[in-house]
Amino acid sequence: MEQEDKFYFVPGMVVTLKQDIPNKPIMIVDRKKSMTIHNEGDSNKVLQGIVCRWFTDNGFIQEAVFNTKDI
Repeated sequence: MEQEDKFYFVPGMVVTLKQDIPNKPIMIVDRKKSMTIHNEGDSNKVLQGIVCRWFTDNGFIQEAVFNTKDI
């Protein structure tokens, strides 16, 4: 069984979207976002995504959560 290498996003990393869309931003990874789900006394952390920030052409900062498969 071959194990696939895992890629981790770390704060400060420069990323962009994989999709070929016009004017896609160049973003900075801020942090990972996860939530805790409680199941019958057990708590499990679930990754929601990666929080990224970028500046618009007008100089405004934007922030969004992206799936790791999209960046």
